Amino acid sequence: MGLDTSTRNLWAAALVAVVTVAGAVATVIVHEPEYQEVNIPVVTGFVGPDAPEASPGAPGPEWSLDAAATYDRQFAVFRNPVYGSGFDSGEPGFVDAGQVLVTMIGLVNQQTSGLDETRLAGVDADTGSVRWETPVESLGGCADTLAAGRMVCYTTPFEDAPVILAVDTENGSVTRTPTDWTILAMTAADDWLYVMEGDPESDDIRVHSGVPTDPDARWSQRFDLGSAWEDAFGHLMSTEHGQGVLELGGEVAGFDLATGTPTFTRTLPDCTQSARATEGGVVIRVHSDCTLSTVLGSEAVDRTGRVLAASDVEAVHTLAADRPADTTIPVLLGDGAYDRMTGELLWTSSDLVSTPRVNTPESYGPNTTQGTAVAVLGDVALLRDYEGKTEAALDLRSGKRLWQRNSDSYGTVVAAEGDTAVLLESDVLRAENVRSGEELWALPLQTVIDDDSWGSTPVVAASDTRLVYLTSGTMVGLGAAK
Repeated sequence: MGLDTSTRNLWAAALVAVVTVAGAVATVIVHEPEYQEVNIPVVTGFVGPDAPEASPGAPGPEWSLDAAATYDRQFAVFRNPVYGSGFDSGEPGFVDAGQVLVTMIGLVNQQTSGLDETRLAGVDADTGSVRWETPVESLGGCADTLAAGRMVCYTTPFEDAPVILAVDTENGSVTRTPTDWTILAMTAADDWLYVMEGDPESDDIRVHSGVPTDPDARWSQRFDLGSAWEDAFGHLMSTEHGQGVLELGGEVAGFDLATGTPTFTRTLPDCTQSARATEGGVVIRVHSDCTLSTVLGSEAVDRTGRVLAASDVEAVHTLAADRPADTTIPVLLGDGAYDRMTGELLWTSSDLVSTPRVNTPESYGPNTTQGTAVAVLGDVALLRDYEGKTEAALDLRSGKRLWQRNSDSYGTVVAAEGDTAVLLESDVLRAENVRSGEELWALPLQTVIDDDSWGSTPVVAASDTRLVYLTSGTMVGLGAAK
């Protein structure tokens, strides 16, 4: 059933807020409301006259796909289907289905801030050819991995007859399963589907696990969590690293993926600012004062809800990639590293904490310290101190600093294999050896294709087989580094 008018308005306000926040890192493309049908040839990539050069060994473009040509409409844009089409996230992307990359194409509507006439498109990962295109209803979102071999999405709560869509990524055929749930979040893990739904204002939240055509076949579990409707957006559920985590209105709960059994809860007045699972099903929870969002500390919680370790250091580590080698690699809380099995403090390092200048334009808000870890790869932590303008790496087994250099980079790890990490820094893709800090290659994205006319922040995502560079107007498949 659909939402009533007042609830729809609150939901709309919340999702508009998400788009506004997303605008800090990705520009929303706005065009005139009148659309002209055109036929534009597929872009094959080119180099501008003043474009910088790629370094030796950098990957090059192997194929390119143009949104307008694929859709056969001017101003068509690529978007990440995970964020849905009800409101425009402004972020291009795809769901990786192995040999097929499923992206979303639509037309931005200025009046609704959403996408019109949306299609899903299956792109061959090796050649860039479009295998299939499928028109779909207004999507609330999609799981970012497959469940039971299918890509799974759900329609927005505005629909009078909401459905769950299971997409065959080989041919684009869609199986629609009617539902009366108001779906808040959807994920997949180990080929199972997980759906979070309910009424947050009534503290009535349920999670179901099953398959796309029978989403509660495995189990259903109610959780006593709640919030205002306008807070029921963003990162609400995760099922990574073998542990389920729900976050809603400052409250958090863990659940067993196999049975749905709640494993722990943390409720008000001790607000949860963020919670994430890591290797071994350990959940790292950051808690705040609920008023000023001032960080009070963090804790590591095991699968049973037992607090393994806690730190009252304000520093919060935000990891773009969290891939520890195994459970012998410690977890980072504040300025310390703790055994993820026993909670024992193994070592501390001042490199893990940055102290910004407070009460200046450079201040980072109410917290006087900031965590510097931005990625955990194997047994190495990559650090970035934005205040001190340095980047470094620590050996996670010993706490020893491996290297450090001056840098004002704001790069994000987008892919990693072994000791090699690939980072996106503004409009440059760079690979480095995380243990030595040595730069392996650099690829200015303008050497791949000059897509400035779209005005969007570039996105680089890793599929199973390659890196893919995306803007609102273009997808480019990059070859292997030499």
